[in-house]
Amino acid sequence: MKKHFAWLMAIAMSVSVCACGTDAGVQSSDAGQTEQTRTPAEQLLEDVRGTYDELFTVICDPKYDQVWLDKCEAIVGADQAEQCAEMLKTACTGTLYGEDAVKAYPDPEQAQFDCYFINGVHQFVFDGTKISGLDDSGSEVFSHEYAYVKDFSLGGMMDGWLYETSDQDAGEFRYIAMMPDTPATTFHIEFRYGSDADALAKYSEGDYAYWLAAGIRADYDDQMIDNVIGLFAEENLADMGESEGADTESETVEIGTAEELVAFAKSVTDGSIGGAAGKTVLLTADIDCSDVEWTPIGTMNLDDMSDYTCMFQGVFDGQGHTISNVTFDADYPICGAGIIGMNLGEVKNLTAKNIQIHCKDTYSMAIGGVVGYNMGEIHDVTLTGENEIAGVNATGGITGGSTKHVYNCTVDGTTIRVLGDNDFSDGRIVQCDVAECGGLIIGGSFGGTMENCKAKGKIIAEGNEPVGLGGIAGCLEMMDSVTDCTADVEIVTAKGGHAIGGLCGYSGTHSVGDIALAAEGVETHEYPGIIKNCNVTVKMTVPGATHVGGLIGTGLYYYGEETAFKVIDCTVNGEITGAVTPGAVAGRAEHSVIESCTADVTLDGAALTDQIGKTTQMYESSDQGEETEEEAEEAAETERPAA
Repeated sequence: MKKHFAWLMAIAMSVSVCACGTDAGVQSSDAGQTEQTRTPAEQLLEDVRGTYDELFTVICDPKYDQVWLDKCEAIVGADQAEQCAEMLKTACTGTLYGEDAVKAYPDPEQAQFDCYFINGVHQFVFDGTKISGLDDSGSEVFSHEYAYVKDFSLGGMMDGWLYETSDQDAGEFRYIAMMPDTPATTFHIEFRYGSDADALAKYSEGDYAYWLAAGIRADYDDQMIDNVIGLFAEENLADMGESEGADTESETVEIGTAEELVAFAKSVTDGSIGGAAGKTVLLTADIDCSDVEWTPIGTMNLDDMSDYTCMFQGVFDGQGHTISNVTFDADYPICGAGIIGMNLGEVKNLTAKNIQIHCKDTYSMAIGGVVGYNMGEIHDVTLTGENEIAGVNATGGITGGSTKHVYNCTVDGTTIRVLGDNDFSDGRIVQCDVAECGGLIIGGSFGGTMENCKAKGKIIAEGNEPVGLGGIAGCLEMMDSVTDCTADVEIVTAKGGHAIGGLCGYSGTHSVGDIALAAEGVETHEYPGIIKNCNVTVKMTVPGATHVGGLIGTGLYYYGEETAFKVIDCTVNGEITGAVTPGAVAGRAEHSVIESCTADVTLDGAALTDQIGKTTQMYESSDQGEETEEEAEEAAETERPAA
């Protein structure tokens, strides 16, 4: 999926930045200097000695979901616990900062904070006055001695100390601003670093707007996890707990008829209820939409893409009910079509049945059976019955496009039709805007994660040279992990094609995790991207297609290199007909790793023994900045394997 709109991020409810407390603590000393003789700034560097991982990468791991629920339930009650837990996590796991965030968040009260490490650092090591950063292979990104410069205040909200190195080549590691949190007092640390001390002191403007690095000791244990999540929930939900029992009727919308559902959809799409931000929609009955003219719940304002008031921002809870017989046809440009068109919130516990969505305009994108474009969270959603979803760019069963989290979703009885024609007669195979990205769960994803999804159905492309087709998704690009997914799919193209796989058409992450942050609003934390414990049964009829694999088609040439994936403990059983030099596991896998995989695949009836196919050129992104075609071709000659 071409990322024209990947910069739009889910809008979270406001929380108190990323803070889990601001009390300074004193816990250690050394032989050369006592606690009494150190200044508070000097003492802090002693108190935080150790190696630190990214806090929110750790505590947002799904294995700690129950801890989040328990801590939130204790404050706001069982009914609101899940919503509040997701709100807290979303508010501090943004992927925009600096001027990009300022543009994306015109209202600071509705901003997301980026609480990850930036500039290529995977871990921080604090050793007194010496502070170092390590990349994901353990190599040093920087290492300098730092000295206290002055007291520091972040936008007048959080106070601490500013340190500076004398190294003139320190660049973005010249200054480090430390908040007084320590593992002994708040179970985590918070800090900022950069080349401009004045910019570091600004909260909602400048080069570091809406960013605050949060770390947890690399040797954390379950008790520390419990403590830090508990403190975070307590500080940010205390007011809600105090007001428990207040009238919350206005925050809940109950829908039990087709007429009520259509009326709600129109009120979101026309912007009259502000995207239903802060509201929970509860289905109270199964809803048959056979006799209604459907309007997707939420849309993108193509005249003003920063207008998120017409996008769904609340919680849509199907409560196990079914929405059936939705039909929507559009022959005009639209971004985001489905039961829900644009999702910046949460969609869960819903079954959709007998859904027909057809968007044929060349400039349409993100067409899904349940959600058109997902910038929030989708889980525990099923698409069943007889469904046909048709579009030219990013067409999927559960969601057309996605930048966030999709899990526990199931598709059955679904046909995805990828429309349009491409022409690569100039010799380059380039990511395009038509006949692109079709998958049974997701059409095209850029960023996010995916787990425990199952899909059965068919993907058909009748035009010329479609790109990005896969059983689970057409594209899983810049996605940190895809785990425990199963696909049983038939893929048919009429005239060639590129980047086609039983699991996904193309996938992988870039070696520089924040390479797409400024341009696309996406940051990755795994390289190569993980594809683990996935099982595929596939039948492909793809005459003349290249970059074809039983599991994965290829990586994507993007910002100077091909994205890479690591495939672990996956299986594929398949029949491939007509493809040009495919691979049983991957069509192309530059810089990628394949471990412990089993493949039983035939090509035109004969056993296909090559795990990785033979390709004569890369599959390229169109987002290559100032790179010329000649430069791309030169890079291709360097990267391509021998035939």
